Amino acid sequence: MINPFLLQKKNLKKVIKIFISVSSIFISSGVLPASQKIDIQDERVLNNPPEIVKKGDVLYFDGQITNEAYVLFLKEIGNSRIKTVSVNSIGGDVENALSIASYIKKNNMDIEVRSVCASACANYLFVAGNRKLINNDSYILWHGGANGPEQEVEISGDITRAEFFRLESVQQIKKKEALFYKEAGVRNEICYCPQLKNNYHDTFPEKWFSYSPEDMNRFGIKNISFAITPSQWLMSMRKKHVIFAHYCNQEK
Repeated sequence: MINPFLLQKKNLKKVIKIFISVSSIFISSGVLPASQKIDIQDERVLNNPPEIVKKGDVLYFDGQITNEAYVLFLKEIGNSRIKTVSVNSIGGDVENALSIASYIKKNNMDIEVRSVCASACANYLFVAGNRKLINNDSYILWHGGANGPEQEVEISGDITRAEFFRLESVQQIKKKEALFYKEAGVRNEICYCPQLKNNYHDTFPEKWFSYSPEDMNRFGIKNISFAITPSQWLMSMRKKHVIFAHYCNQEK
């Protein structure tokens, strides 16, 4: 069994670099019924640095999206023609995730969620894929975005919340995220819709949430396919304590 994982932001530079990153995700060898924690058993999601391996026209990415992940990603691809990026990640650094996602989108690559795609992986890599394959029992988990409610962003270091959100580096990340979603044709509320409601913390005590295929489509995420049927995937996720949010449009 692995203890609950929490990525701590230990200094201001790291806070700025990561911004909306990994909050906490529970990986367990068994179900924890008292708190209904999400039950993930694949330890590779914690790899740091990530393990990136190329096999034929598929690039396998296992682990955290670290502040060197984009460089490692490009190095492993080299001159190869990659058709699919197969991910297993709890997320991590936003800037690196956005860079990887932009590369995936620009090169018309497919994305396969092998086991877990959470946080920055769900926000950007999953959205960027041309075709999106969700395997049996694969998790797609959101818990906030750069343009979501400011009160949901964890901040540490010798800086106030107001000062943090005035930082030029933070403003640039927010702009990059907004542009990414605009170019992808996806509403960025997908990252934070339930956070707009007063009952968010009561409804989502672990802060993680997912969406049904129908709601993903309403946000603009297209070309999703499942190794099993969509209804079977939904049933599987609910048995694993994933709580599903619903589509919202902030402009309405």
